[in-house]
Amino acid sequence: MSKTSRALELSTAASSVTRAHRTQRAQCTQRTQRAQRTLATLATLITLAVTAGCDQGPPARTVAGAGLPHWEARPRQIFDDNIDPAAVGLSMDGPSPRSDAFLRERAQTADVVARVRVNTVTVDSMGEQQSYHLGIQVGVPTLTEAKVSDRSFELSIRPTSGAFGIARAFDSRLRGKTFIGFVKRFSAEDGDMEIHWHLSPDTAEVVAAIKEAMALREISGS
Repeated sequence: MSKTSRALELSTAASSVTRAHRTQRAQCTQRTQRAQRTLATLATLITLAVTAGCDQGPPARTVAGAGLPHWEARPRQIFDDNIDPAAVGLSMDGPSPRSDAFLRERAQTADVVARVRVNTVTVDSMGEQQSYHLGIQVGVPTLTEAKVSDRSFELSIRPTSGAFGIARAFDSRLRGKTFIGFVKRFSAEDGDMEIHWHLSPDTAEVVAAIKEAMALREISGS
């Protein structure tokens, strides 16, 4: 083989090796670019997921007292957390049930109007301050159409409540007594729900006054 032919073969082989190296580098570059694009896509998805999670914020808290009236002004007089003295056998002058405008309004606006029985009497003491809690059971059928399905309530009697004197005087002797109860839900200052109430004597005269109050509301359409 001549020197010229040998030189041509070596040149051809070198060219082939160079082309192979170039092809390999091109393939590596393509793989690197694909990997970079994949990583960029993953980073974008992760960023979007984190951002969406941050934007959601804490779940909204359900407020039990939302939409309920506040216990103030006229409603505070109607549902005064009080027990009629006559309901516990104390003789005191007062309007008859039929002429009692508060009784009429209680019957028309309460969530529950029914005979109720005191099942439990508990006392909370904090220093010299005492609070009473009456656990009542609602009798069925109710005297007016109930606006809630609850058939038991806890009535709180604080030192500022109208019924505090009677609760302190009778204490556990209130257990087992029956009353005509007027119960209504209100929205507390913190947005939660609170119960306010009035207890009247369990007499036929009170029941008749309630029926008359409801009949008047139907006649007036209010």
